[in-house]
Amino acid sequence: DTPQDPESGEVENTSNEWSIPVAEVLDGGPGRDGIPALENPGMVDASEVFTVNGTDLILGYKNGNDVRAYQHVILDWHEIINDDIGDVSLAVTYCPLTGTGIGWNRVVDGKETTFGVSGLLYQTNLVPFDRATNSNWSQILNESVNGSLSGRKADLVQLVETDWDTWRAMYPETRGVST
Repeated sequence: DTPQDPESGEVENTSNEWSIPVAEVLDGGPGRDGIPALENPGMVDASEVFTVNGTDLILGYKNGNDVRAYQHVILDWHEIINDDIGDVSLAVTYCPLTGTGIGWNRVVDGKETTFGVSGLLYQTNLVPFDRATNSNWSQILNESVNGSLSGRKADLVQLVETDWDTWRAMYPETRGVST
């Protein structure tokens, strides 16, 4: 299927406007924002996180004394979490189909944005879009693949993927995403 504009139903872009083969950009089903990304989710202390068992995977991030766990079980439902941690504007992008979790700095070309789920897939992988320009991004390529930011790479933010027990042992002060 060729990507379509969510409002008009027309093909969004011709193949020469994509930096990847448009024939390989598939409609994942839910449409733009059909899977709702989270923005600045509520965080709770480790003792109040009931969505994970000890061996469940999380994506962890530490900035100074602020330590956060983004549970896979939450990311399975939302795919993207936009969060502000101190001086870092973080987008945690997670593709349940490929099991890939990547942290992006949400400041692109000097402007802060948030990322949403486009509903599109490339190589069976998440294609987020940034709300500032509506450019589509390939998570697996770490770059914008169409729109005004085409070819622009996202600045990576280092995350740690581990199980909940290990993360909690390393960082007992961690907080996790509230339900």
